[in-house]
Amino acid sequence: MAFNPCYVPNCIYRALTWMPPCAECLSRYCFEHGKHPLHECWVRRRKGIRMGATLEGMNEPEVTQLLKLIDVDLIKDEVENLRPGHTVVKIDKKPNAMDNINAYFGQFNLQIKINFDDSTSWLMRIRRKAFIRPYPNEPLKVNLISEVATCQALSQAGIKVPDSILRPGNSKLHPNVIYCYQTFIEGKSWDEFSPRYKPVQSMRNPAPEEPLSEKSNQHIIHIARWFIDLEKVKFHKIGSLTLSSDSSGKIEVGPLIERQPTKTIPPYFDGPFSTLKARYLSSINTRLSALIARTLVDPSMEIKLYLSLLELRELVENDQDLEQDKGPFYIRHADDHWDHTRTKDKGEITGVIDWEWAYTTSKSEAFCSPMSFLPVEFHRGKNDIFALKEKSLIEAYQSLNRDDLIRYIKNGRKYQRLIHTLKCMSLNIMEFNATKRAFLGLPDPQGDNDENDKLPKTIVEWEVVMLEKWKDDEGLNYLLNNPVSVPELPEK
Repeated sequence: MAFNPCYVPNCIYRALTWMPPCAECLSRYCFEHGKHPLHECWVRRRKGIRMGATLEGMNEPEVTQLLKLIDVDLIKDEVENLRPGHTVVKIDKKPNAMDNINAYFGQFNLQIKINFDDSTSWLMRIRRKAFIRPYPNEPLKVNLISEVATCQALSQAGIKVPDSILRPGNSKLHPNVIYCYQTFIEGKSWDEFSPRYKPVQSMRNPAPEEPLSEKSNQHIIHIARWFIDLEKVKFHKIGSLTLSSDSSGKIEVGPLIERQPTKTIPPYFDGPFSTLKARYLSSINTRLSALIARTLVDPSMEIKLYLSLLELRELVENDQDLEQDKGPFYIRHADDHWDHTRTKDKGEITGVIDWEWAYTTSKSEAFCSPMSFLPVEFHRGKNDIFALKEKSLIEAYQSLNRDDLIRYIKNGRKYQRLIHTLKCMSLNIMEFNATKRAFLGLPDPQGDNDENDKLPKTIVEWEVVMLEKWKDDEGLNYLLNNPVSVPELPEK
């Protein structure tokens, strides 16, 4: 079963899997047709006309269709059987499709709250495709099972996460409703950690970091305690958790569930792995293969991205830490935003939510700073600057007599660069250089004229150096010798 075909009728190629859909028509195109006269939005943009997509357009008709398939009477019977002795008093299925999305910010999931007679609440968590995940049901089911297994493993160890129950085997709901049940975590995200952007600022140029309040420092102590609890759950393979296929439902390590499947046919995902080196080489090599097959990104990006992945692969291959760590391995949240931690007013953690891409990894990676703790300078290519949140986390570990965990904060940039590079696949010379320095143990340059900084200063210079270095690579030569041209616009 392949992913979406190109939107152009009769095109034999598949739509690009990593590139987002067109921001205006929300359609997906292959490597030939994203910038082509047959793509009307591209033609309009070339003429200076931009329309933009609506929030409703990005969600419909999928949400309305899912809501039609969600029978509240069937849900009531099902959850009351799962929780004997308790009665459902409300299933908060809202009549307006977008109200259901806005209630819980459901970009990747549609969520419906279920209230019981003892003031306990569950969420029905339903996987979505929309314009975000253009692939079949099967990889979504694999993804869902992994989230359930992860939450069960952590919850059973007493760690504050939602407990989860997989869709019952005898469910009467439509098979296209891919869902689980989770206990509802009370509390809200920690407002002081919300990103603050001024109108002229952006992700790469956010507002300067503000001093932490005493309440935020107390909140970080609770975060440190939560990480210490995480040590209790360990495994002997690297991958994502799953439930065994037999009737036991045993929790075990299965393939690594990345944000996008690494294959367009079963088994969709790779792994498990014995070392971090094997895990990251697999992730890099699948991207390189997809670039050669021209199924990943727009042709304008492919040469630079291919070169950056060749460089990253070389760094990983030569890194002894990634090879020598044989475990045990710990769970890392793969989407550790500030807003996935639920808290009380004084900073106590009530739970951490949204575990759908979690994976097991080395202790060095699992216990380095959450990505949301990184300083703004990280996105400007700096490795040696620590954010106030990171410094506060170090102090929290000291206050809890866990100085042994501090080294994972101080030495975490290599892992954070790996995570960030493979997630974002951006073409930025500052980040390319920072990744290389993190692996080679090199300090940040001291100004633009640092004599010890021998790395290229511009993306143009970098590309020239890389093309010479990798001139004998077979895949690179294929891409260079088979360019994709952008056609001229038709005459009026």
